[in-house]
This record gives sequence, structure tokens and C-alpha cells, in this order.
Amino acid sequence: MAQEKSRYRSLKKASKKPSEEPGRIPPMKAPPQRLVEAPQEKPEEPLEEKPYRYGKEEAKPPVLVIGILLVLIIIIGGALLVFMAQKPGPEEWVPPQNQTNQTGNQTNMTNVTTCDDECLYTRAIADQNVSDCQLISGESMQQDCYYQLSQVSMDACKALTDAAKKQSCVTSFAVADKDIALCDLITVGRDECRLAVDPCINAADRTLCLALLDNDPSLCGSNDTCLLNYSITKRNSTTCELISEAAQSKACVSTVKMVDKCYLLPAVAEQDLCYQLYAVYSNDYITCTDISTGSDYAVDCYSYFAAQRSDLSICDIFQLNERWDCYTHYALGSGDLDGCRAIDPLATSHRFNCVFEYAKLYGNAAACDVIDQMSSRSTCYQGVIIYSNQNLNWTYCGDVLNFDWKNKCYIEAAKLYDNVSLCDYTENGYSGETCRMAYESNKTG
Repeated sequence: MAQEKSRYRSLKKASKKPSEEPGRIPPMKAPPQRLVEAPQEKPEEPLEEKPYRYGKEEAKPPVLVIGILLVLIIIIGGALLVFMAQKPGPEEWVPPQNQTNQTGNQTNMTNVTTCDDECLYTRAIADQNVSDCQLISGESMQQDCYYQLSQVSMDACKALTDAAKKQSCVTSFAVADKDIALCDLITVGRDECRLAVDPCINAADRTLCLALLDNDPSLCGSNDTCLLNYSITKRNSTTCELISEAAQSKACVSTVKMVDKCYLLPAVAEQDLCYQLYAVYSNDYITCTDISTGSDYAVDCYSYFAAQRSDLSICDIFQLNERWDCYTHYALGSGDLDGCRAIDPLATSHRFNCVFEYAKLYGNAAACDVIDQMSSRSTCYQGVIIYSNQNLNWTYCGDVLNFDWKNKCYIEAAKLYDNVSLCDYTENGYSGETCRMAYESNKTG
């Protein structure tokens, strides 16, 4: 026992550090250790005295671990703060993409966010949306886009630059809407467009045109001429009965049915008028033979066909005065002065009347020269050039045989047409000056 105590004291002394100073906190003491005896066969060797470091070495690892943990906590906390700051809000959050199909998803997102010309074109046609056509940058593709929608969208039609294509769609819309004002959107084909909307716009008899177009004679109202032309055009004898004038009504029925109904009229004069009209409506001058001999309607009937066929010989069926009357009607109806020339010069009144009426109607002062008697010729000049000159045609003035009346013809024509240059056609300086003075006087007076 004494030996064990001695060994214990010796170990206790070795546990003290040589450099330990007073006042320093001593290290934690290690618990007593149980000594193990060395085997008896080996000699006991003294233990080497070393500084006792058990307490310091055991305390260091916990401090280091705690420090490392604190650093990790700070790093992780900072990373979490940064992550939370960069995290998008709910409205900006983009769902995660499947990594195995990432390329396909990127393509779909591109199609949603951007649309090139072909995309806009396809979408415009599919949705019939002109706004998409307007976004197309390529002019050719944009115009084709407008054209594809031009039959369903007036805005697309208006945007077309091709005149023919624009005419087609504008006309279609104008006809469909019955809006003739739309035709004013185009210059090329505007008249055709207006005619398509209103086929009767240029008709000489608009009432008749509308009645024929709508197949409705009631649109004629009480207009006998409209009812007559409607009935003959439509070959409708029923509407002939709506004509108020008896002879005209029967002539209409006769023409439509191609059967004489004029004989049903009670008076001979009515029958004669009916036959004349029947001949004209059916364009058959043989019907003129049904008119009573000596009737004025016979002269009117034959002279009508003489002028229509430019055949003066048709008048030769008459004798003397009736023939001269037929020649006169022929001349006035055909514009052929030969009708007046064919009248016997001895039939002075007939010849004068024929020439005078012809000269006034056609504004031909030179026609007066057909009259042989100078006094009657001057009367003709005066009437045509001065008093009844509303139809005066200055191109005939140069053919007037009388020098004074020729110049007078140009003077009156200059005033009538407000054209002083016609004075240049007079045959001498004095007449030209007189013409200009008369022209200026007419302007100021």
C-alpha cells in the first residue's frame, strides 16, 4: 500500500505544468485513473513526465463544432433570405417545366408571345379578323390577307389597292346593301357599280324600267305610255286593258295577240287611229291599208314607214296634196331634205312649209335655198336665223347662198353660243367688226 501511494504522489507531481503561473485558472483535473500493473517478468520503468493536457484537448472539439454550426446557420439563413427576396409573386410565378420536354415547352411559349407574318395571316383568315391583316409587315401578304377577307369585311375591301379587286367587292357590298353611295368609294368601275345597284339609273323612262324590272305594271300608275310599253314588252294583253284611251288600248291588244281588235271600236276615226297605231306597234306598214281612204291617219302611217325605212317611194301611194304631205312627214322624220325637194315647185305652199319646218327643226338655214321665190326664201332665212333660232347650227351658215344672210347667220350664232370666235368666219372685215360689236352688245345688254 505504501508503495502504491508513493506512485500516486509521483504522478500527481507530474501533472503540474512548469509554466503554470499563480492566478491562472487551472485546467480541469482529469479523474483518477486506475493503474494497471506491469507484468511481473519485465522490470518496472519509470514513467516519463509530460505536461498533463487531457482537459484542454477534450474541451477544444465542442467549441470548434459549435463555431462551424454557427457559420453554417448564418450562411444558410442568408441564402434563404436571398432566395425569398428573388422569389416571384403569385401573378408572375411560372410553373416548373418538365426537363424531359423542355425544348417543346420553349417553342410553345414562343408561339404564344410572338407571331410572325404567316402566323398573323393564318390567324386573320381563321378568325376573319382584319386587325391581324393590318399587323402584317409584308405588303404583298397583307394585300392578299385583305383580299381573302374582302367579301366579308368592308374594311378589308376598302384597304385593297388593286382597282379590279376593289371594284368587285365594293359592288358586291353596294348591291347587297342596296346602297348606291358605296360606289363612290371607287373610280374605276363606278358607273358599272351604280348600274348594278340601280339598273334603271340611266333609263329614259325610269318608271317603265322599274315596272319591267319588278314585273309590276302597277308602278306605271295611270301613265298610258308606260302601260302600253309594259304590255308589249311583256306580251301581256291584260295590262293593255288598263290603258285609258280606247284606240290605243285596242291597238295594244291587237299587237300583243297579233289579232285585229280595232274593228271592235264604234267610230271609224277611232278605228283608223287604232290601225295606224297597230301598224306602228307591230312594225308592219301593210296594216296602213286598213285605214279609210282620205284619212289623215293614212298619211301619218305611210310617211312613218317611209322615214323609218328611208324609202320615199312609199309615199307614192298617194296623189297630189296627200303625197306632198307624205313627203313633208318623210323629210321631218328622216332628216332628209330630199323629201322637200320632191315636192313639185308649183306646189309652192307645200314646198315652203316643208323647207321652213325642216330648217327650223334641224337648224339648217341653208335649207331655205331650196325655195325658188326670193321673197319666200328671205322669209325662211329670217325665221330660221333670227326669230326661231333656238336650234341654229352655225356649221350650216357657210352653205347659205345669200352673202348678207350668211354673215348674219354667223353673228347670231356667236351670240347664241356665246362664242365670239365665230365672227372670224364672216367674209369681210366690216362684217367681222359688226359681228364683234353685236356680240359685245348682247353680252352687256
